[in-house]
Amino acid sequence: MEDSLKKRYSIKLFAGIISGVVGAILVAIVPKELGPIAYGQFVYLQDFYIKIIGFLDMGSSIAFFTKLSARHTRKELITFYFLYSFAVFLLLLFFIFCVDSFDYSSDIFPDIPNKYIYMGLFFGFFTWFTQIFIKISDAYALTVSIELIKIGHKIVSLLLLLYFIYMAVFDLNAYFSFHYIALISFFIITSLIFIKKGIFEKKIFHIKKLKCNPLIREFINYCHPLFIYNIVVVAVGVFDIWLLQFTAGSEQTGFYGLAYSLAGMCFLFTRAMTPIITREFAKSYEKKDLEQIRKLFYRYIPMLYSLAAFFSVFVSLQSSNVLEIFTDGQFRDASFVLSIMAFYPIHQTYGQLSGSIFYATGQTKLMRNITLLTQPIGIIISVVLIYFLDLGAVGLAFKMLIGQFIGVLIQLYFNSKFLNLNLKYFILHQVYSILFFSIIVFCASFISLTSVFLEFFVTGIFYTFLVIMGVYIFPQIFSTTRSEIKVNIIKLCKMIKC
Repeated sequence: MEDSLKKRYSIKLFAGIISGVVGAILVAIVPKELGPIAYGQFVYLQDFYIKIIGFLDMGSSIAFFTKLSARHTRKELITFYFLYSFAVFLLLLFFIFCVDSFDYSSDIFPDIPNKYIYMGLFFGFFTWFTQIFIKISDAYALTVSIELIKIGHKIVSLLLLLYFIYMAVFDLNAYFSFHYIALISFFIITSLIFIKKGIFEKKIFHIKKLKCNPLIREFINYCHPLFIYNIVVVAVGVFDIWLLQFTAGSEQTGFYGLAYSLAGMCFLFTRAMTPIITREFAKSYEKKDLEQIRKLFYRYIPMLYSLAAFFSVFVSLQSSNVLEIFTDGQFRDASFVLSIMAFYPIHQTYGQLSGSIFYATGQTKLMRNITLLTQPIGIIISVVLIYFLDLGAVGLAFKMLIGQFIGVLIQLYFNSKFLNLNLKYFILHQVYSILFFSIIVFCASFISLTSVFLEFFVTGIFYTFLVIMGVYIFPQIFSTTRSEIKVNIIKLCKMIKC
Protein backbone atom coordinates (compact mmCIF):
# COMPACT_ATOMS: atom_id res chain seq x y z
CA MET A 1 0.00 0.00 0.00
CA GLU A 2 1.29 3.45 -0.91
CA ASP A 3 1.20 6.28 1.58
CA SER A 4 -1.26 9.04 0.68
CA LEU A 5 -0.12 12.17 -1.13
CA LYS A 6 -0.82 14.26 1.98
CA LYS A 7 1.22 11.93 4.19
CA ARG A 8 4.13 11.85 1.77
CA TYR A 9 4.06 15.63 1.42
CA SER A 10 3.80 16.11 5.20
CA ILE A 11 6.84 13.94 5.95
CA LYS A 12 8.80 15.42 3.03
CA LEU A 13 7.89 18.88 4.28
CA PHE A 14 8.94 17.99 7.81
CA ALA A 15 12.24 16.65 6.49
CA GLY A 16 12.55 19.83 4.44
CA ILE A 17 12.03 21.94 7.56
CA ILE A 18 14.76 20.00 9.36
CA SER A 19 17.00 20.43 6.31
CA GLY A 20 16.12 24.11 6.30
CA VAL A 21 17.06 24.49 9.95
CA VAL A 22 20.33 22.63 9.37
CA GLY A 23 20.91 24.73 6.25
CA ALA A 24 20.28 27.90 8.23
CA ILE A 25 22.86 26.83 10.79
CA LEU A 26 25.33 26.08 7.98
CA VAL A 27 24.73 29.51 6.46
CA ALA A 28 25.21 31.07 9.88
CA ILE A 29 28.52 29.26 10.47
CA VAL A 30 30.28 28.28 7.23
CA PRO A 31 30.55 31.66 5.39
CA LYS A 32 31.94 33.34 8.52
CA GLU A 33 34.46 30.54 9.11
CA LEU A 34 35.60 30.35 5.49
CA GLY A 35 35.43 34.07 4.74
CA PRO A 36 33.94 35.73 1.60
CA ILE A 37 36.76 34.68 -0.76
CA ALA A 38 36.96 30.96 0.13
CA TYR A 39 33.18 30.77 0.36
CA GLY A 40 32.92 32.47 -3.04
CA GLN A 41 35.29 29.85 -4.48
CA PHE A 42 33.08 27.09 -3.09
CA VAL A 43 29.94 28.74 -4.48
CA TYR A 44 31.53 29.07 -7.92
CA LEU A 45 32.67 25.42 -8.01
CA GLN A 46 29.32 24.19 -6.71
CA ASP A 47 27.35 26.19 -9.27
CA PHE A 48 29.73 25.33 -12.13
CA TYR A 49 29.60 21.58 -11.57
CA ILE A 50 25.85 21.51 -10.95
CA LYS A 51 25.34 23.11 -14.36
CA ILE A 52 27.89 20.96 -16.18
CA ILE A 53 26.45 17.77 -14.71
CA GLY A 54 22.98 19.12 -15.51
CA PHE A 55 24.11 19.28 -19.13
CA LEU A 56 25.44 15.71 -19.07
CA ASP A 57 22.19 14.66 -17.40
CA MET A 58 20.34 15.88 -20.53
CA GLY A 59 17.00 15.55 -18.73
CA SER A 60 17.63 11.81 -18.40
CA SER A 61 17.13 11.84 -14.62
CA ILE A 62 13.64 13.30 -15.14
CA ALA A 63 12.94 10.64 -17.79
CA PHE A 64 14.21 7.97 -15.40
CA PHE A 65 12.01 9.24 -12.56
CA THR A 66 8.92 9.66 -14.76
CA LYS A 67 9.18 6.20 -16.33
CA LEU A 68 9.98 4.45 -13.04
CA SER A 69 7.06 6.25 -11.37
CA ALA A 70 4.69 5.11 -14.11
CA ARG A 71 5.76 1.43 -13.86
CA HIS A 72 7.63 0.19 -10.79
CA THR A 73 8.38 -3.23 -12.24
CA ARG A 74 10.90 -1.84 -14.72
CA LYS A 75 13.99 -2.62 -12.64
CA GLU A 76 16.11 -2.56 -15.80
CA LEU A 77 15.77 1.24 -15.69
CA ILE A 78 17.80 1.31 -12.46
CA THR A 79 20.57 -0.84 -13.94
CA PHE A 80 20.69 1.25 -17.08
CA TYR A 81 20.73 4.55 -15.25
CA PHE A 82 23.51 3.51 -12.89
CA LEU A 83 25.62 2.68 -15.95
CA TYR A 84 24.75 6.06 -17.43
CA SER A 85 25.73 7.77 -14.17
CA PHE A 86 29.14 6.09 -14.26
CA ALA A 87 29.59 7.30 -17.86
CA VAL A 88 28.72 10.84 -16.73
CA PHE A 89 31.42 10.69 -14.06
CA LEU A 90 34.06 9.47 -16.54
CA LEU A 91 33.16 12.20 -19.05
CA LEU A 92 33.34 14.86 -16.36
CA LEU A 93 36.70 13.60 -15.13
CA PHE A 94 38.06 13.49 -18.68
CA PHE A 95 36.88 17.07 -19.33
CA ILE A 96 38.58 18.48 -16.23
CA PHE A 97 41.76 16.50 -16.96
CA CYS A 98 41.89 18.05 -20.45
CA VAL A 99 41.27 21.54 -19.05
CA ASP A 100 44.11 21.05 -16.58
CA SER A 101 46.48 19.47 -19.12
CA PHE A 102 46.05 22.28 -21.67
CA ASP A 103 46.42 25.03 -19.03
CA TYR A 104 42.90 26.43 -19.31
CA SER A 105 42.20 26.13 -15.57
CA SER A 106 42.85 29.80 -14.83
CA ASP A 107 40.48 30.85 -17.64
CA ILE A 108 37.56 28.60 -16.66
CA PHE A 109 38.21 28.67 -12.90
CA PRO A 110 39.56 32.18 -12.21
CA ASP A 111 41.03 32.77 -8.75
CA ILE A 112 40.62 29.10 -7.69
CA PRO A 113 43.50 26.76 -6.69
CA ASN A 114 43.87 23.63 -8.81
CA LYS A 115 43.25 21.07 -6.05
CA TYR A 116 39.84 22.56 -5.29
CA ILE A 117 38.82 22.12 -8.93
CA TYR A 118 39.13 18.33 -8.56
CA MET A 119 37.56 18.31 -5.11
CA GLY A 120 34.63 20.28 -6.50
CA LEU A 121 34.25 17.69 -9.28
CA PHE A 122 33.70 14.82 -6.83
CA PHE A 123 31.42 16.96 -4.68
CA GLY A 124 29.29 17.91 -7.70
CA PHE A 125 28.94 14.31 -8.87
CA PHE A 126 28.10 12.93 -5.42
CA THR A 127 25.49 15.67 -4.96
CA TRP A 128 23.83 14.80 -8.27
CA PHE A 129 23.99 11.05 -7.60
CA THR A 130 22.28 11.61 -4.23
CA GLN A 131 19.32 13.08 -6.10
CA ILE A 132 19.08 9.90 -8.19
CA PHE A 133 18.65 7.85 -5.01
CA ILE A 134 15.96 10.25 -3.79
CA LYS A 135 14.17 9.98 -7.16
CA ILE A 136 14.13 6.19 -6.80
CA SER A 137 12.57 6.47 -3.34
CA ASP A 138 9.93 8.94 -4.59
CA ALA A 139 9.14 6.77 -7.61
CA TYR A 140 8.47 3.78 -5.31
CA ALA A 141 6.52 5.99 -2.87
CA LEU A 142 9.10 5.32 -0.13
CA THR A 143 9.10 9.01 0.68
CA VAL A 144 8.23 8.48 4.35
CA SER A 145 11.04 5.98 5.05
CA ILE A 146 13.74 7.85 3.17
CA GLU A 147 12.78 11.28 4.47
CA LEU A 148 12.93 10.00 8.07
CA ILE A 149 16.42 8.71 7.30
CA LYS A 150 17.32 12.09 5.79
CA ILE A 151 16.23 13.82 9.00
CA GLY A 152 18.53 11.68 11.16
CA HIS A 153 21.31 11.94 8.61
CA LYS A 154 21.09 15.75 8.49
CA ILE A 155 21.33 16.02 12.26
CA VAL A 156 24.34 13.69 12.45
CA SER A 157 25.96 15.54 9.52
CA LEU A 158 25.53 18.82 11.38
CA LEU A 159 27.29 17.39 14.42
CA LEU A 160 30.08 16.19 12.14
CA LEU A 161 30.44 19.68 10.66
CA LEU A 162 30.60 21.24 14.12
CA TYR A 163 33.41 18.79 14.91
CA PHE A 164 35.28 19.87 11.75
CA ILE A 165 34.86 23.54 12.65
CA TYR A 166 35.63 23.55 16.36
CA MET A 167 37.89 20.51 16.78
CA ALA A 168 40.00 20.65 13.62
CA VAL A 169 41.45 23.16 11.16
CA PHE A 170 38.49 24.33 9.09
CA ASP A 171 39.21 25.46 5.55
CA LEU A 172 37.84 24.73 2.09
CA ASN A 173 39.66 21.39 2.04
CA ALA A 174 37.96 20.35 5.30
CA TYR A 175 34.57 21.57 4.05
CA PHE A 176 34.79 19.39 0.95
CA SER A 177 35.87 16.42 3.09
CA PHE A 178 32.82 16.93 5.30
CA HIS A 179 30.54 16.79 2.25
CA TYR A 180 32.20 13.58 0.99
CA ILE A 181 31.58 11.81 4.29
CA ALA A 182 27.96 13.02 4.48
CA LEU A 183 27.07 12.12 0.88
CA ILE A 184 28.76 8.71 0.76
CA SER A 185 27.18 7.67 4.07
CA PHE A 186 23.77 8.60 2.64
CA PHE A 187 24.39 6.33 -0.38
CA ILE A 188 25.20 3.42 1.90
CA ILE A 189 22.18 3.88 4.19
CA THR A 190 19.64 4.31 1.37
CA SER A 191 21.12 1.35 -0.52
CA LEU A 192 20.49 -0.86 2.51
CA ILE A 193 16.87 0.35 2.62
CA PHE A 194 16.42 -0.36 -1.10
CA ILE A 195 17.82 -3.86 -0.63
CA LYS A 196 15.45 -4.48 2.27
CA LYS A 197 12.47 -3.24 0.23
CA GLY A 198 13.40 -5.44 -2.73
CA ILE A 199 14.20 -2.53 -5.05
CA PHE A 200 17.88 -3.41 -5.31
CA GLU A 201 17.83 -7.07 -6.34
CA LYS A 202 20.54 -9.29 -7.73
CA LYS A 203 19.12 -9.00 -11.24
CA ILE A 204 19.75 -5.25 -11.40
CA PHE A 205 23.48 -6.05 -11.26
CA HIS A 206 23.27 -8.47 -14.20
CA ILE A 207 24.66 -6.03 -16.70
CA LYS A 208 25.25 -8.66 -19.39
CA LYS A 209 21.52 -9.46 -19.53
CA LEU A 210 20.56 -5.80 -19.90
CA LYS A 211 19.08 -4.96 -23.30
CA CYS A 212 20.62 -1.54 -23.72
CA ASN A 213 19.56 -0.66 -27.26
CA PRO A 214 15.77 -0.42 -26.60
CA LEU A 215 16.42 1.57 -23.42
CA ILE A 216 18.83 3.92 -25.20
CA ARG A 217 16.24 4.54 -27.92
CA GLU A 218 13.53 5.12 -25.31
CA PHE A 219 15.63 7.66 -23.42
CA ILE A 220 16.76 9.36 -26.63
CA ASN A 221 13.15 9.74 -27.79
CA TYR A 222 12.28 11.41 -24.48
CA CYS A 223 15.46 13.44 -24.04
CA HIS A 224 16.61 14.41 -27.54
CA PRO A 225 14.58 17.64 -27.58
CA LEU A 226 16.31 18.47 -24.28
CA PHE A 227 19.78 18.23 -25.84
CA ILE A 228 19.65 21.77 -27.22
CA TYR A 229 17.73 22.82 -24.11
CA ASN A 230 20.53 21.60 -21.84
CA ILE A 231 23.27 23.11 -23.98
CA VAL A 232 21.61 26.52 -23.83
CA VAL A 233 20.69 26.37 -20.12
CA VAL A 234 24.13 25.18 -19.06
CA ALA A 235 25.96 27.60 -21.35
CA VAL A 236 23.99 30.56 -20.01
CA GLY A 237 24.22 29.39 -16.38
CA VAL A 238 27.97 28.84 -16.53
CA PHE A 239 28.43 32.12 -18.39
CA ASP A 240 26.52 34.01 -15.68
CA ILE A 241 28.54 32.72 -12.75
CA TRP A 242 31.80 32.91 -14.73
CA LEU A 243 31.11 36.53 -15.73
CA LEU A 244 30.47 37.43 -12.09
CA GLN A 245 33.61 35.64 -10.91
CA PHE A 246 35.75 37.09 -13.72
CA THR A 247 34.56 40.70 -13.50
CA ALA A 248 33.79 41.09 -9.78
CA GLY A 249 35.87 38.38 -8.06
CA SER A 250 35.25 35.68 -5.45
CA GLU A 251 33.89 38.10 -2.85
CA GLN A 252 30.93 39.16 -5.02
CA THR A 253 30.37 35.50 -5.94
CA GLY A 254 30.30 34.76 -2.22
CA PHE A 255 27.70 37.51 -1.68
CA TYR A 256 25.55 36.05 -4.45
CA GLY A 257 25.96 32.50 -3.12
CA LEU A 258 25.01 33.53 0.39
CA ALA A 259 21.92 35.42 -0.84
CA TYR A 260 20.93 32.45 -3.00
CA SER A 261 21.27 30.05 -0.04
CA LEU A 262 19.22 32.25 2.28
CA ALA A 263 16.57 32.84 -0.38
CA GLY A 264 16.45 29.10 -1.03
CA MET A 265 15.00 28.56 2.44
CA CYS A 266 11.85 30.34 1.23
CA PHE A 267 11.51 27.56 -1.38
CA LEU A 268 11.25 24.98 1.39
CA PHE A 269 7.56 24.13 1.05
CA THR A 270 7.45 23.97 -2.73
CA ARG A 271 10.69 21.98 -2.98
CA ALA A 272 9.12 19.28 -0.82
CA MET A 273 6.09 19.05 -3.10
CA THR A 274 7.82 19.05 -6.50
CA PRO A 275 8.84 15.35 -6.82
CA ILE A 276 5.60 14.18 -5.23
CA ILE A 277 3.30 16.16 -7.51
CA THR A 278 5.45 15.30 -10.55
CA ARG A 279 4.89 11.63 -9.73
CA GLU A 280 1.12 12.22 -9.48
CA PHE A 281 1.15 14.07 -12.81
CA ALA A 282 3.04 11.18 -14.44
CA LYS A 283 0.67 8.53 -13.03
CA SER A 284 -2.42 10.52 -14.06
CA TYR A 285 -1.05 11.13 -17.55
CA GLU A 286 -0.27 7.41 -17.92
CA LYS A 287 -4.01 6.83 -17.34
CA LYS A 288 -4.87 9.76 -19.67
CA ASP A 289 -6.63 11.44 -16.74
CA LEU A 290 -6.11 15.11 -17.61
CA GLU A 291 -8.93 16.15 -15.31
CA GLN A 292 -6.98 14.88 -12.28
CA ILE A 293 -3.89 16.80 -13.41
CA ARG A 294 -6.06 19.88 -13.81
CA LYS A 295 -7.47 19.51 -10.27
CA LEU A 296 -3.98 19.09 -8.81
CA PHE A 297 -2.76 22.17 -10.67
CA TYR A 298 -5.61 24.36 -9.44
CA ARG A 299 -5.30 23.06 -5.91
CA TYR A 300 -1.57 23.09 -5.23
CA ILE A 301 0.15 25.61 -7.53
CA PRO A 302 -1.48 28.80 -6.14
CA MET A 303 -1.28 27.47 -2.58
CA LEU A 304 2.44 26.74 -2.78
CA TYR A 305 3.09 30.01 -4.61
CA SER A 306 1.55 31.90 -1.68
CA LEU A 307 3.55 29.86 0.84
CA ALA A 308 6.77 30.84 -0.93
CA ALA A 309 5.61 34.47 -1.12
CA PHE A 310 4.81 34.49 2.60
CA PHE A 311 8.47 33.85 3.45
CA SER A 312 10.09 35.63 0.51
CA VAL A 313 8.45 39.01 1.00
CA PHE A 314 9.32 38.98 4.72
CA VAL A 315 12.96 38.04 4.11
CA SER A 316 13.29 40.72 1.42
CA LEU A 317 12.21 43.52 3.72
CA GLN A 318 14.19 42.11 6.65
CA SER A 319 17.36 41.39 4.64
CA SER A 320 19.66 43.53 6.81
CA ASN A 321 18.46 41.83 10.00
CA VAL A 322 18.72 38.39 8.39
CA LEU A 323 22.36 38.99 7.42
CA GLU A 324 23.22 40.40 10.84
CA ILE A 325 21.74 37.30 12.49
CA PHE A 326 23.31 34.74 10.17
CA THR A 327 26.66 36.32 9.28
CA ASP A 328 29.09 39.02 10.37
CA GLY A 329 30.33 42.34 9.02
CA GLN A 330 32.17 40.64 6.13
CA PHE A 331 28.83 40.03 4.37
CA ARG A 332 27.07 43.31 5.24
CA ASP A 333 27.24 44.46 1.61
CA ALA A 334 25.14 41.46 0.54
CA SER A 335 21.97 43.08 1.97
CA PHE A 336 20.62 44.48 -1.30
CA VAL A 337 21.49 41.25 -3.13
CA LEU A 338 19.41 39.30 -0.61
CA SER A 339 16.50 41.77 -0.91
CA ILE A 340 16.32 40.97 -4.63
CA MET A 341 17.07 37.24 -4.47
CA ALA A 342 14.42 36.72 -1.78
CA PHE A 343 11.79 37.12 -4.50
CA TYR A 344 13.37 34.43 -6.70
CA PRO A 345 11.74 31.42 -4.94
CA ILE A 346 8.26 32.87 -5.48
CA HIS A 347 8.24 32.28 -9.23
CA GLN A 348 10.58 29.33 -8.83
CA THR A 349 7.45 27.64 -7.49
CA TYR A 350 5.79 27.97 -10.86
CA GLY A 351 9.03 27.12 -12.61
CA GLN A 352 9.33 23.80 -10.77
CA LEU A 353 5.71 22.72 -10.47
CA SER A 354 4.43 24.11 -13.78
CA GLY A 355 7.56 22.79 -15.49
CA SER A 356 6.89 19.30 -14.12
CA ILE A 357 3.82 19.16 -16.39
CA PHE A 358 6.09 19.28 -19.45
CA TYR A 359 8.23 16.41 -18.14
CA ALA A 360 5.34 14.27 -16.91
CA THR A 361 3.49 14.56 -20.23
CA GLY A 362 6.58 14.25 -22.43
CA GLN A 363 6.33 17.78 -23.87
CA THR A 364 10.08 18.16 -23.92
CA LYS A 365 10.12 19.78 -27.38
CA LEU A 366 7.96 22.61 -26.09
CA MET A 367 10.23 22.96 -23.05
CA ARG A 368 13.20 23.28 -25.41
CA ASN A 369 11.50 25.91 -27.57
CA ILE A 370 10.60 28.05 -24.56
CA THR A 371 14.21 27.91 -23.42
CA LEU A 372 15.53 28.89 -26.84
CA LEU A 373 13.33 31.97 -26.62
CA THR A 374 14.11 33.07 -23.06
CA GLN A 375 17.79 32.23 -22.53
CA PRO A 376 19.24 34.62 -25.15
CA ILE A 377 17.29 37.40 -23.42
CA GLY A 378 18.97 36.33 -20.18
CA ILE A 379 22.45 36.62 -21.73
CA ILE A 380 21.74 40.19 -22.83
CA ILE A 381 20.49 41.09 -19.35
CA SER A 382 23.59 39.54 -17.73
CA VAL A 383 26.05 41.38 -19.96
CA VAL A 384 24.32 44.72 -19.45
CA LEU A 385 23.92 44.43 -15.66
CA ILE A 386 27.13 42.60 -14.70
CA TYR A 387 29.65 43.75 -17.33
CA PHE A 388 28.57 47.19 -18.59
CA LEU A 389 26.84 48.51 -15.45
CA ASP A 390 29.29 46.64 -13.18
CA LEU A 391 26.58 45.76 -10.64
CA GLY A 392 28.29 42.52 -9.57
CA ALA A 393 26.14 40.22 -7.44
CA VAL A 394 23.24 42.70 -7.55
CA GLY A 395 23.26 42.49 -11.34
CA LEU A 396 23.14 38.68 -11.35
CA ALA A 397 20.34 38.72 -8.76
CA PHE A 398 18.25 41.03 -10.96
CA LYS A 399 18.97 38.87 -14.00
CA MET A 400 17.84 35.70 -12.21
CA LEU A 401 14.63 37.36 -11.08
CA ILE A 402 13.73 38.84 -14.47
CA GLY A 403 14.62 35.67 -16.39
CA GLN A 404 12.61 33.46 -14.04
CA PHE A 405 9.56 35.72 -14.31
CA ILE A 406 9.56 35.73 -18.13
CA GLY A 407 10.08 31.96 -18.40
CA VAL A 408 7.35 31.14 -15.88
CA LEU A 409 4.74 33.28 -17.62
CA ILE A 410 5.41 31.52 -20.93
CA GLN A 411 5.23 28.09 -19.26
CA LEU A 412 1.98 29.01 -17.58
CA TYR A 413 0.49 30.13 -20.90
CA PHE A 414 1.16 26.78 -22.57
CA ASN A 415 0.04 24.76 -19.54
CA SER A 416 -3.19 26.75 -19.47
CA LYS A 417 -3.83 25.81 -23.10
CA PHE A 418 -2.94 22.15 -22.56
CA LEU A 419 -5.07 21.69 -19.42
CA ASN A 420 -7.78 24.22 -20.32
CA LEU A 421 -6.97 26.39 -17.30
CA ASN A 422 -8.07 29.95 -16.61
CA LEU A 423 -4.82 31.85 -17.29
CA LYS A 424 -6.26 35.11 -16.00
CA TYR A 425 -6.97 33.52 -12.61
CA PHE A 426 -3.34 32.42 -12.13
CA ILE A 427 -1.86 35.77 -13.23
CA LEU A 428 -4.19 37.76 -10.97
CA HIS A 429 -3.44 35.41 -8.08
CA GLN A 430 0.28 36.08 -8.48
CA VAL A 431 -0.26 39.84 -8.41
CA TYR A 432 -2.69 40.17 -5.51
CA SER A 433 -0.81 37.60 -3.39
CA ILE A 434 2.41 39.65 -3.58
CA LEU A 435 0.48 42.84 -2.79
CA PHE A 436 -1.25 41.11 0.13
CA PHE A 437 2.00 39.98 1.78
CA SER A 438 3.84 43.21 0.95
CA ILE A 439 1.22 45.39 2.63
CA ILE A 440 1.16 43.19 5.73
CA VAL A 441 4.94 42.98 6.11
CA PHE A 442 5.18 46.76 5.67
CA CYS A 443 2.69 47.22 8.53
CA ALA A 444 4.52 44.70 10.71
CA SER A 445 7.97 46.23 10.15
CA PHE A 446 7.40 49.36 12.22
CA ILE A 447 8.50 47.39 15.29
CA SER A 448 11.92 48.61 16.48
CA LEU A 449 13.88 46.91 19.28
CA THR A 450 17.48 47.17 20.49
CA SER A 451 18.19 43.48 19.83
CA VAL A 452 18.31 42.60 16.12
CA PHE A 453 17.33 38.98 16.74
CA LEU A 454 14.46 39.99 19.04
CA GLU A 455 13.22 42.56 16.52
CA PHE A 456 13.33 39.98 13.72
CA PHE A 457 11.53 37.39 15.86
CA VAL A 458 8.79 39.71 17.18
CA THR A 459 8.22 41.23 13.74
CA GLY A 460 7.93 37.73 12.28
CA ILE A 461 5.36 36.68 14.90
CA PHE A 462 3.30 39.84 14.37
CA TYR A 463 3.55 39.41 10.57
CA THR A 464 2.37 35.78 10.82
CA PHE A 465 -0.55 36.80 13.05
CA LEU A 466 -1.64 39.48 10.57
CA VAL A 467 -1.35 37.01 7.67
CA ILE A 468 -3.54 34.45 9.48
CA MET A 469 -6.15 37.15 10.10
CA GLY A 470 -5.91 38.30 6.48
CA VAL A 471 -6.17 34.79 5.02
CA TYR A 472 -9.38 34.14 6.95
CA ILE A 473 -10.82 37.26 5.30
CA PHE A 474 -9.28 36.50 1.88
CA PRO A 475 -8.93 32.65 1.78
CA GLN A 476 -8.37 32.70 -1.99
CA ILE A 477 -4.78 33.79 -1.26
CA PHE A 478 -4.01 30.16 -0.36
CA SER A 479 -6.50 28.65 -2.81
CA THR A 480 -8.81 27.57 -0.02
CA THR A 481 -12.19 28.51 1.54
CA ARG A 482 -13.35 29.62 4.97
CA SER A 483 -15.12 26.30 5.48
CA GLU A 484 -11.86 24.40 4.81
CA ILE A 485 -10.03 26.69 7.24
CA LYS A 486 -12.66 26.00 9.92
CA VAL A 487 -12.40 22.23 9.38
CA ASN A 488 -8.60 22.37 9.71
CA ILE A 489 -8.85 24.51 12.86
CA ILE A 490 -11.21 21.92 14.40
CA LYS A 491 -8.80 19.10 13.49
CA LEU A 492 -5.88 21.04 14.98
CA CYS A 493 -7.81 21.67 18.22
CA LYS A 494 -8.61 17.96 18.50
CA MET A 495 -4.95 17.07 18.00
CA ILE A 496 -3.89 19.55 20.71
CA LYS A 497 -6.45 18.13 23.15
CA CYS A 498 -5.20 14.60 22.48
